[in-house]
Parts: sequence; structure tokens; C-alpha cells
Amino acid sequence: MIGRTPTIRVATWNIRAAIGPGEPFPPAWWRHVSRDRLARIAGIIAELDLDLIALQEVTLFTANGDLHDQPADLARLTGMDVRYAAVHAFALVEPENGRAIGAATWGNAILSRRPLEDGFARGLPVGADDALVEPVGSSLPLAGITFADAPYGTREPRCAVGGRLSVPRARAALVGAHLTYAGTEQRRAQVDAMAAIAKGMGSPVIVAGDFNAAIEATEMQGLAGAFDDAFEAVGIPTGDARRASCGTDRIDHLLTRGLRAVSCGIHRAAGDASDHLPVVATFEVTPAA
Repeated sequence: MIGRTPTIRVATWNIRAAIGPGEPFPPAWWRHVSRDRLARIAGIIAELDLDLIALQEVTLFTANGDLHDQPADLARLTGMDVRYAAVHAFALVEPENGRAIGAATWGNAILSRRPLEDGFARGLPVGADDALVEPVGSSLPLAGITFADAPYGTREPRCAVGGRLSVPRARAALVGAHLTYAGTEQRRAQVDAMAAIAKGMGSPVIVAGDFNAAIEATEMQGLAGAFDDAFEAVGIPTGDARRASCGTDRIDHLLTRGLRAVSCGIHRAAGDASDHLPVVATFEVTPAA
């Protein structure tokens, strides 16, 4: 319709590699990946009728020569274009006997209605060997322990992936990431790096992902202070249970600059496809000149 403000429909979802919910994270996780569950996830994405979705915990792995290419499979199943980024790879080692049986990457993907332009991947900061995961005396896990002495996963290499999407009469950029679960200062450094990347994309821009922290957390200020929170824009304040996307945790976010959220919410119909639920929003986009 001539004169109608264009919109863009966006989501973020940690799909847990199609393993499904459950704690703790299973040993030999590759045995728990389900192609049927991945197809279910793809069906949910297709039903949401999105222009863009940022996905976290997307894997590409070979276990005993059986290739699981989740980015390509999701693109095929949804009919969308895909970009995928991971900044480390690791061996798959059977826990019973220590035998290496393949390799894997674990990263982030963006599915888009049209191919992204100016696509990129950027590694995010990690804690130094001698840095403490958390300060001495903190009540948080691994307080007083250096990253060099902490489990590997506490500073698993993380990255951002992004690009620009052209929609009718408008363009918007997206930067997606999955930030560390361990180390407040490490996460703060990743937040600040994400903010710098997004600011460099100009406006309009969307910052999306599982940030492993609520928007009001002190280490989130680099993003919260510079971008508009889609939940807040539609009247869902910080701390509200309607933001809960992983159990009771409010850690999945859509932040913007140069866009106006007209809807934002948790897609609870996704059920137990993952341990997270998708966050879905529709934004009005200022028409391009």
C-alpha cells in the first residue's frame, strides 16, 4: 500500500543445537542432537514469517563421519538465506574411552528472507589468563579463580555475526551474538564490543541474541544505554516475567536504533523445541530515500 510505513519482523532464538531442554548439558552432546527436532525448529521459524532471525548454539559437526550441517539444513528447511559464524573448532571425544570421533563448530547464524549485504563475523573479547573469572569474595561461581585455572568453557571463543537486509523502501542492519555465561567483566567487554560493532553499522540497526544477562545488569550498560529495548518500547518493563525466555531468566534481547517496535513478545508456542523460547518483534522502518 502506497504511503504505508514499511515494517521488518525479527526474532532471536537460542536453539541449543536441536538437543532440546534439560540440565545439565549432556555428556557426548552430539548423541542428543535430533534432526527431527531441527526440522521442528525450522517449522516454527517458517510459521513466524520473519524477515530476519538471529540464532545461537547452531552447530556443524561430524560424528563418526555423519555430517550435521545445521546452518545449511535450516536454510533448506525454511527457504531462507543463511550466514553462519564460529571462531573456534574442537574435537568430539567419546567420554567413555577418550577416542576422537569427529570435530565440531558451535556458533551463531542469521536466517534472512533475502541474502544479507556487507556480511561479517567478528571475534569477541575473552578473559586473560591471569584475570579472575569473578572477584575474590563474590558470591558468583568461580570467584577468585583465574581463567587459566577455570574450565575451558568459561572463556569459550565467542563471536558476532551480521549484515544488512534490504526490505521494500528500507534497509536495516543486524548484529547477533551469544555472549559468555561466565565472568561479569568478560561479558562486559563483549557487550562493549557488540555496541561498537552495531554503532559502526549506522542506523537503523538491530542488536539481537542471548546475552546471558538481564538488560538491567550492570555489565549490559554499553548496549542498554545506547540502544532501544524492544520490550520496553511496547510497555514491558525490566524485571517483568513476560520477558522470561529461558525458564525464569530474561536473557534474550532485541535492541535497536532508528526503528520503532510496534510489537515484542515471547513466542511461547515454541514449547520445548529448545531450552529457550524465541523473542519476536515487529519494527517500523523509516523509508529509505
